[in-house]
Order: sequence, then structure tokens, then C-alpha cells
Amino acid sequence: MDYSRISLRPFRPSDAEDFLAWARDDKVTHYLRWNTITSREEALIYIQHVAIPHPWRQSICLDDRSIGYISIKPESGNDRHRAHVGYAIGVSIGVKELSRQL
Repeated sequence: MDYSRISLRPFRPSDAEDFLAWARDDKVTHYLRWNTITSREEALIYIQHVAIPHPWRQSICLDDRSIGYISIKPESGNDRHRAHVGYAIGVSIGVKELSRQL
């Protein structure tokens, strides 16, 4: 198995088109805490104001193109040793390509 094509990295504004390709799919965003993104402008705003400032939100990439995301949100108080992990992978691009790699 060749995993060299798959990586995690911080989001960049230049990811807007790739991000939109999967973030506009209701099948992908149905269980997420944010709404389906419907335009390139919305994608760019989300990337700049939510994804980039979040220290633990990373783009799942295939050949350096965003096909999804993963985020970790540490808990606090008595649960500070725990974290909430969320992720999404685009159906049309991400899942098909990742399954070929695995």
C-alpha cells in the first residue's frame, strides 16, 4: 500500500475549490456541526475564519488536494484528558480514491 499520496496539513485559502467540492454535498455534511457550504465565497470564509484559526483542524489531502478534514477538540475540567474527534471525507472524490490506496 502506498500512503505517500495521503497527508494531513493546515487548510489554506487556495483550498476553497477543493473544499467546496466535498463541503457542498449534503451526504458529507449531514452529521457535521456546520451547514453545507454552497458557494466558493462561503468556502473561503469558512477556511479563513474557522479552519485556519483552529489549531487542530487539518485538511485530509490526496496529492495535496483537500478531500476532507479532521479536527480534535480537547475537553476541559474533569474530562481534560479526553477529546472530541470529528472528520468528513468527500464521497465522490475522497472515498473512492482512498479506497484505491488502501
